[in-house]
Amino acid sequence: MDALVSHLPPEFFGFVLTLGLSLLIGFEREEHEPEGIGGVRTFPIIGLGGFLLIAGFPDTAIPFALGLVVMGGLVALTHWHALQLGEPGITTEAAALLTFTIGGCAAKGLYWISIATGVVTVILLHEKRLLEGLATALPRHEMRTLLRFLLLIAVILPVVPNRTFTPFEINPFKLWLVVVAVSGVSYVSYLLRMWWGEDRGLILAGLLGGAYSSTVTTVVLSRQSKKREPCSVGYAGAIVAATGMMYIRLWILLLLFAAPLAYRLTGLFWGLSVAAVIVGSLLARTKRVPDDCEFDPTTERRDGNPLDVTSAFTFAAIFLAILVATKVVAERFGTTGVLVMAAIMGAADVDPFILGLTQNIGSGLDLGIAALAVVIASAVNNLMKGVYAVIFGSRRTGRLSLALLASFGAISVVLFLVF
Repeated sequence: MDALVSHLPPEFFGFVLTLGLSLLIGFEREEHEPEGIGGVRTFPIIGLGGFLLIAGFPDTAIPFALGLVVMGGLVALTHWHALQLGEPGITTEAAALLTFTIGGCAAKGLYWISIATGVVTVILLHEKRLLEGLATALPRHEMRTLLRFLLLIAVILPVVPNRTFTPFEINPFKLWLVVVAVSGVSYVSYLLRMWWGEDRGLILAGLLGGAYSSTVTTVVLSRQSKKREPCSVGYAGAIVAATGMMYIRLWILLLLFAAPLAYRLTGLFWGLSVAAVIVGSLLARTKRVPDDCEFDPTTERRDGNPLDVTSAFTFAAIFLAILVATKVVAERFGTTGVLVMAAIMGAADVDPFILGLTQNIGSGLDLGIAALAVVIASAVNNLMKGVYAVIFGSRRTGRLSLALLASFGAISVVLFLVF
């Protein structure tokens, strides 16, 4: 086999790759736009033309450039003809030009770029309805917020100094990277909630909301439980499921910024997450819960957009303050101070404290102590969510949520200390 491969001409793989990708694009166009510029025969010819003009003239790019100009002219004529017929779309014409360049890339040996471009092109062509539906469903103000956030990532983040300042060893680049990561994880769940819809069931609302913010989700679900007393047990189940997603969210953030700490807590956090989701699902599906119990997303919408620029800067300020405070407490009060601070911050905002811990590991903070602090902070956060459920929810939802969330918190601490 190796001997056969060695005797193949070097252009063989590029030729086969060009033919295969061009056929995929052609098949897709043949199925969805059979009256367009071409289909399963035309696109391979276009792709092989680009391949030939590079492989046949390896020392100059002039033939390929001239071929691209000719292709552009043909595409322009085809588009003009389509306009006369009242068909203003230019997607197929753009795909033809891209197929020509894919052939050129394959001839240059840029196989990964060729494959990635071809596969993405087919997906974009094939999923027209899905993408157009998503574009229609996404409000304009959401797009503006996303664009501003992308500006912060693509323009500001690369120029932020990547070195430490002050005796507290503050690194502006890492500071802003933490903000980007937290907001990004929140925004993914935020978009999923908008895409899938929150009114499909309490458990789905709890899972998606928990990935965004389990505390906000607990308060929202608790408030709704007061209006639907027969569904109280179901709301409690959704609250517990939201906490299960909190453990996954925290683990992902730890994996991004302190992989050894995430590995230390993998078994505990994933086990607690699975257990919480199972318990929540069982509660939501008991016979005491009516079939029509659903989350109403129109009654409560106070969580806002996680990519709001003001929220990002606020999180950055809180994270910076906690980062400095954690370092001071660790130096002056040692292990006891860090654990007490974990309990205090767990009652307030657990994300900036836990991420602050990740920046202090190795500089005065032991990995085991950091892991215990994370567990304590998450346990106290569970207790506070149970208290919120009692305050804002129906009596049954509050009591059941408090008992279960407090139990999960206590179990997490015990399991960590024992194992």
